[in-house]
Amino acid sequence: MMKKSLIAATAITAIAMASPVFAHNALDLKEAYAGYSTPMTLSVNHGCKASPVTGLRIKVPDGITDAKAAFDPNWTVEYKMRKLDKPIVAHGRPVSEVVDEIIWKDSAKPLSADGWYPFQFRMTIPETPNKVLHVKAITVCTDSTDAYIDMPKEELKVDDPEFAKKAWAFMTATPTPAPFLVIRAPTKKQNPWEWTAEQARGAAPKQEAMAK
Repeated sequence: MMKKSLIAATAITAIAMASPVFAHNALDLKEAYAGYSTPMTLSVNHGCKASPVTGLRIKVPDGITDAKAAFDPNWTVEYKMRKLDKPIVAHGRPVSEVVDEIIWKDSAKPLSADGWYPFQFRMTIPETPNKVLHVKAITVCTDSTDAYIDMPKEELKVDDPEFAKKAWAFMTATPTPAPFLVIRAPTKKQNPWEWTAEQARGAAPKQEAMAK
């Protein structure tokens, strides 16, 4: 599994370096652990043609119930909420709605059309290892928008031997593909108090525990 993970990560990184698509919006992470609260950055690398950037909208993917922007004095952050069909418990309290969109707007100064800006936020990654997570985003400019929301015609499957080939085909089929990362299975819980005794000691997990 480690070898497959390394191959997939290397393939995605190689595609990112080679593809002209990555001159556009891109996530800094290519992989993230399932269930982890994960800081990440979406880079807006230019404006909409010759139009300066005045904002960004990120659609929180389905399955994510915890998302929040980092503090940024250069932008006003707004959240669009979504009602849940069934309330959940998060951080020890009942929650009936979650963030559906993160919106950056009303910048202190518009980002020039040839500029670059890192928009930082965090999301708790879904418990779906070896899946591809797409993060749709819309760059808002003075005169227009660039919507990086295009999805692959077929689901990208990490365990597919042709994953790298199909990921390349997706990212080069359109100038505005939705940025994505691969969800990986963690070897331990994110928080120390959730580790097993063996993991806390740095010992290998027992065979019977691995079989469960």
